Amino acid sequence: MPIEHATDTLAAPEDPAELFAWLYAKGMTDGLPVIPPTRERVAAMIAGAALPASHVVAEIPPRGGVASIEKLAINVVMAGCLPEYFPVIIAAVEAMMQPQFNLLGVQTTTNPVAPLVLINGPIRNRIDVNCGAGALGPGRRANATIGRAMRLILLNIGGGVPGEVDKSILGMPGKYSFCLGELEEENPWQAFHVEQGFPADDSTVTLISAQGTQSVAASFLQPESLLMMLANAMSAYGTNSYTKGCGNPLVIFPPAHARILADAGWDKARIRDWLFEHTRIPMSSMPVEPRLLDTSSRFHIEDGKLCICKQPGDIIIIVAGGPQLNHITFLANFGSHFGISRIQP
Repeated sequence: MPIEHATDTLAAPEDPAELFAWLYAKGMTDGLPVIPPTRERVAAMIAGAALPASHVVAEIPPRGGVASIEKLAINVVMAGCLPEYFPVIIAAVEAMMQPQFNLLGVQTTTNPVAPLVLINGPIRNRIDVNCGAGALGPGRRANATIGRAMRLILLNIGGGVPGEVDKSILGMPGKYSFCLGELEEENPWQAFHVEQGFPADDSTVTLISAQGTQSVAASFLQPESLLMMLANAMSAYGTNSYTKGCGNPLVIFPPAHARILADAGWDKARIRDWLFEHTRIPMSSMPVEPRLLDTSSRFHIEDGKLCICKQPGDIIIIVAGGPQLNHITFLANFGSHFGISRIQP
């Protein structure tokens, strides 16, 4: 069968198993089978972009690969996306290319970081993004394939080959796919994109550099009890949030926890202030020996205590997940700031 690869057409095996082996040998997959990017499939994907195939969205580091609409479409097809997902992925590429996101660092670090894709606005429902139970797990095509498309783009266009350019010592499952939507319908506060100045009826995608997930067993009914458990889980001074003194630590409250806090008069600003204060770690608790990769000059220290980020407002709070009053989720940050972009209709 003819396979589209950039502007070239390659002859590929017809048998699915042989095709997978062929693509794998060429280093064009994430280790899992892909949908063949035939000429017809790529053309159908491009048709959903409202941009010409030659339009360049970005040059993706570290290789500096040219991410044209056509090249993006090839990877998006391979990931298993539907054409209606393509505008999300284009906006996601734009977001992760914003300087504060530090994509070069994300692509090449020894840290097990991956770009988390956060989707806000009406598009979540139009393309069936999971914002509720299991939103960061398997089972929903939009979440799984949008996240996977971002990884294939970083690999095939950006050149982030594991073990060669991507120096992550162990990696993590989020490097396969890392995508969710915010459960805005059950959020007692402003949705994240509205906090950032976008109208509620706009759709946006935000890229956050996250090291992985930490579950917090917070089955309590009082705000201070919930936040004490959360602050304890956040206070791990080995994470890049502390060692680099910057970034956007991310807290995901399920709707039941968010309602408890909001009903008791806790808005996001008050929660951030409380967490910032209660995650500060006395410098006396830190090892005296300097790290081999010494970033101590970048620590953010207040009153002799090491802070998780520069200021309370850097802590991101969103609402997502199932209805049970059991687990809050915390995602430590790589040490870079989020990028956000409006999804074009």
